[in-house]
Amino acid sequence: MIYRALGVAGDASKQTLELVFAAFEVNGKKWDVEIRHTASIPYPTELKERLEAAATSAAAAYLQLHVDYGHWAGQQVKQFIDEHQFDYQVQLIGLMGHTVIHSPATKLSHALGDAAAVAAITGVNVVSDFRSIDLALNGTGDPVFSLASALLPAPADVDTNAFYAAFFALLRWREENNMSATETGALRDSIGGAVWMGQEW
Repeated sequence: MIYRALGVAGDASKQTLELVFAAFEVNGKKWDVEIRHTASIPYPTELKERLEAAATSAAAAYLQLHVDYGHWAGQQVKQFIDEHQFDYQVQLIGLMGHTVIHSPATKLSHALGDAAAVAAITGVNVVSDFRSIDLALNGTGDPVFSLASALLPAPADVDTNAFYAAFFALLRWREENNMSATETGALRDSIGGAVWMGQEW
């Protein structure tokens, strides 16, 4: 079985949005991957400034940034799909977003990037909010991609977070555990990721 998924992850250190589109093939329990295309998109100056102030923003401003970042990311993904003629090829998007808050002690973690906006703009199903179930199960929410990386090492020269966002979302879609209790300290393994429907498969 072959699946085609696009991983989307904000890189706070480089101030970029990283995209990795890949075809994943599973045969029994063995996974293989072919990287189709990647992109690294710099944040606009205004967005960078808003992201830098996000953690201390008032609630309404923070939520507006969450929506605005989602719409901006969705537009970048749509442009990426259109430019490379990937229409009807991208079956699933894994949205890591731009993590601003991560407090396992209070069971709170949040990454900016409204997945509903990405699904609406692209028309593609989106998986996001990777850590919440693990945190609710008393885990740390990290490392996020332990189970995914055990199944499939990331290829060289691709953004690791964007690559595993795609693969993590695919495992979620297949209803396979993608969060490891032995790594995070949670009560049990779990299937992380909320699903936003852009279209039906």
